[in-house]
Amino acid sequence: MNYNLDLFGKKMEQIRKNLNLTQKKICELAGIDSVTIRRIENGKVVPKLDTLEILSPIYKQDLINLLLKYRFDDYLTFYEIKNRLEFKLDSVEFNTLHNEFKELNILLLSTKNNYYKVIIKQLILFTEAILLYKNNSDMDNKALNMLIESLKMTTPRFDLNDYNSFVYSSMEIRILMNIAFILNRLNLKEKYLEIMEFCFQSTDINDEIYPKLCHNLAGVYRRNKDFEKALKFSNIGIRVCQEIRNLNGLNLLYYGKGIAEFHLKKSEYIQSLNVSITLCEALGQNKLKDEIIENCREIFGIDL
Repeated sequence: MNYNLDLFGKKMEQIRKNLNLTQKKICELAGIDSVTIRRIENGKVVPKLDTLEILSPIYKQDLINLLLKYRFDDYLTFYEIKNRLEFKLDSVEFNTLHNEFKELNILLLSTKNNYYKVIIKQLILFTEAILLYKNNSDMDNKALNMLIESLKMTTPRFDLNDYNSFVYSSMEIRILMNIAFILNRLNLKEKYLEIMEFCFQSTDINDEIYPKLCHNLAGVYRRNKDFEKALKFSNIGIRVCQEIRNLNGLNLLYYGKGIAEFHLKKSEYIQSLNVSITLCEALGQNKLKDEIIENCREIFGIDL
């Protein structure tokens, strides 16, 4: 299920203010991180039921029941399409993405909720931008503008020069992360690192995008030849994936771990790389597996 998080967040903020409570006081009473409270009130995260259960006595009402009033009925269809689309993007399997685009456009026509329409349009534009810059380096600026446009769909006042003034949803963090990738290709490396670190610091450890951020931040440090930090973030991502029992992205994290260990002359690098290959096979990501094997051989002289 999905929810009109914008309206739910505004309602949460209204209740808190009616009780004369600050965000800081809520955090103290509930033992919940301030980032989580900000993201809930800004409509940027689906709150966990456990979190709402802890907050309910403080807000003096059943927040789980309140959340259900903001539910969308057809979200399961959207979520299934979104998962398939993201799996193909992560697996570098772009040739059949037209199927997901078609399904999203059908869903866009059928839904009557305006907020939901915006979320679907955002995902479509985000994916189109990725395909544009992945397939044609001459289109980086156009892809960058498309990503900024997609971010403005849910954060209208977004400005790249003032990006750290906003609170972001998981999807918006993913868009901002891809903006950073393009800035790196445009040789704005300091801005690239700055945005990636901001994304990491702005994301809850339980967010589905957290391991992906760990992998990409590790990549930033590998490019900067800071292999100790690269290994640190790969290991953080691996630990989180294991704790939440999520295999998706674990193959890339082990790949990054192996490359960092290789540069640090740690003998276990070959084991990490072989785990990466095994996970690719288990997930059916054969194209990604071939890319990892080729990169290891051509770039690092490692035969797997």
